[in-house]
Amino acid sequence: MTFLEKVQLIERVDQLIRMKATGSAEDLSDRIGVSRSTVYELIDCMRAMGAEIEYCRHRQSFYYLEEKILAIGFVNKKKIRGGTDIFQSFSECPGFSDKTSIYLT
Repeated sequence: MTFLEKVQLIERVDQLIRMKATGSAEDLSDRIGVSRSTVYELIDCMRAMGAEIEYCRHRQSFYYLEEKILAIGFVNKKKIRGGTDIFQSFSECPGFSDKTSIYLT
Protein backbone atom coordinates (compact mmCIF):
# COMPACT_ATOMS: atom_id res chain seq x y z
CA MET A 1 0.00 0.00 0.00
CA THR A 2 1.40 3.39 -0.97
CA PHE A 3 1.52 6.39 1.34
CA LEU A 4 -1.23 8.11 -0.66
CA GLU A 5 -3.47 5.02 -0.52
CA LYS A 6 -3.03 4.86 3.27
CA VAL A 7 -3.87 8.56 3.61
CA GLN A 8 -6.99 8.08 1.48
CA LEU A 9 -8.09 5.16 3.69
CA ILE A 10 -7.53 7.23 6.83
CA GLU A 11 -9.62 10.04 5.33
CA ARG A 12 -12.42 7.55 4.51
CA VAL A 13 -12.34 6.01 8.00
CA ASP A 14 -12.41 9.53 9.48
CA GLN A 15 -15.48 10.34 7.39
CA LEU A 16 -17.28 7.17 8.48
CA ILE A 17 -16.41 7.76 12.14
CA ARG A 18 -17.81 11.31 11.92
CA MET A 19 -21.02 9.88 10.44
CA LYS A 20 -21.05 7.20 13.18
CA ALA A 21 -21.40 4.70 10.36
CA THR A 22 -18.36 2.44 10.63
CA GLY A 23 -20.13 -0.63 11.90
CA SER A 24 -17.93 -3.30 13.46
CA ALA A 25 -14.29 -3.72 12.41
CA GLU A 26 -15.47 -6.49 10.08
CA ASP A 27 -18.16 -4.23 8.56
CA LEU A 28 -15.64 -1.42 8.16
CA SER A 29 -13.17 -3.73 6.46
CA ASP A 30 -15.86 -4.68 3.92
CA ARG A 31 -16.83 -1.02 3.39
CA ILE A 32 -13.33 0.18 2.61
CA GLY A 33 -12.05 -3.02 0.97
CA VAL A 34 -9.26 -4.02 3.33
CA SER A 35 -8.68 -6.78 5.88
CA ARG A 36 -9.88 -6.49 9.47
CA SER A 37 -6.27 -6.36 10.66
CA THR A 38 -5.65 -3.41 8.32
CA VAL A 39 -8.65 -1.65 9.88
CA TYR A 40 -7.02 -2.01 13.30
CA GLU A 41 -3.69 -0.77 11.88
CA LEU A 42 -5.47 2.32 10.49
CA ILE A 43 -7.24 2.96 13.80
CA ASP A 44 -3.93 2.55 15.68
CA CYS A 45 -2.24 4.94 13.27
CA MET A 46 -5.04 7.50 13.73
CA ARG A 47 -4.62 7.17 17.49
CA ALA A 48 -0.88 7.75 17.11
CA MET A 49 -1.76 10.92 15.18
CA GLY A 50 -3.80 12.17 18.15
CA ALA A 51 -7.32 10.85 17.52
CA GLU A 52 -9.10 9.50 20.60
CA ILE A 53 -11.12 6.67 19.07
CA GLU A 54 -13.37 4.25 20.94
CA TYR A 55 -15.90 1.63 19.89
CA CYS A 56 -19.53 1.64 21.04
CA ARG A 57 -21.02 -1.86 21.16
CA HIS A 58 -24.56 -0.48 21.41
CA ARG A 59 -24.27 1.68 18.25
CA GLN A 60 -21.81 -0.76 16.68
CA SER A 61 -19.60 2.05 15.48
CA PHE A 62 -16.28 3.65 16.23
CA TYR A 63 -16.50 7.24 17.50
CA TYR A 64 -14.29 10.12 18.58
CA LEU A 65 -14.12 10.99 22.27
CA GLU A 66 -13.26 14.55 21.31
CA GLU A 67 -13.95 16.30 18.00
CA LYS A 68 -10.74 17.04 16.09
CA ILE A 69 -9.89 17.93 12.53
CA LEU A 70 -7.84 15.67 10.29
CA ALA A 71 -5.59 17.91 8.20
CA ILE A 72 -3.23 16.21 5.79
CA GLY A 73 -1.49 18.22 3.11
CA PHE A 74 0.82 21.13 2.51
CA VAL A 75 -0.02 24.63 3.68
CA ASN A 76 1.85 27.84 2.96
CA LYS A 77 3.68 28.53 6.22
CA LYS A 78 2.83 32.24 5.93
CA LYS A 79 -0.88 31.35 6.24
CA ILE A 80 -0.43 29.66 9.63
CA ARG A 81 -1.00 32.19 12.41
CA GLY A 82 -0.88 31.86 16.18
CA GLY A 83 -0.36 28.77 18.26
CA THR A 84 2.55 26.49 17.68
CA ASP A 85 3.48 24.19 14.87
CA ILE A 86 2.70 20.64 15.92
CA PHE A 87 4.29 17.83 13.97
CA GLN A 88 3.72 14.18 14.78
CA SER A 89 6.06 11.37 13.79
CA PHE A 90 4.50 8.40 12.09
CA SER A 91 7.12 5.94 13.24
CA GLU A 92 4.41 4.14 15.26
CA CYS A 93 2.16 3.73 12.21
CA PRO A 94 2.60 0.61 10.09
CA GLY A 95 3.75 1.53 6.58
CA PHE A 96 5.01 5.03 7.44
CA SER A 97 8.68 5.94 7.69
CA ASP A 98 10.30 7.98 10.45
CA LYS A 99 10.84 10.80 7.95
CA THR A 100 7.12 11.28 7.28
CA SER A 101 5.42 14.11 9.15
CA ILE A 102 1.96 15.63 8.81
CA TYR A 103 0.74 18.89 10.31
CA LEU A 104 -2.17 18.35 12.70
CA THR A 105 -4.51 21.20 13.61
